[in-house]
Amino acid sequence: MSEQINVVILCSWGATSSSLAQKVQEAAKERGLDVVAHAGGTGEFKEKASTYDVALLEPQVRHLKKEMQKVADNAEIPLAMVDQRAFALMDGNKVLDQVLELVK
Repeated sequence: MSEQINVVILCSWGATSSSLAQKVQEAAKERGLDVVAHAGGTGEFKEKASTYDVALLEPQVRHLKKEMQKVADNAEIPLAMVDQRAFALMDGNKVLDQVLELVK
């Protein structure tokens, strides 16, 4: 896979998502994958959705899934919830696996 994958990890304000995005970025680098992980708030996602290849929602914003799904559908990108265990452990590898599965 040679083309870059842009993923955004969404939370309320972008605070916890920046830590997780960094872990995903590190995991991708270790595997030699061209993945750029962004952290973002759900508000800015509405304007920027089309700039990403995949979006992940953190567990604490699951109540916004329907709303974010509409935004993702309009941008024609997959959206999923971050695996809860991977989130709790800040497991960049597991979240990266999720991203790769979604962009297949």
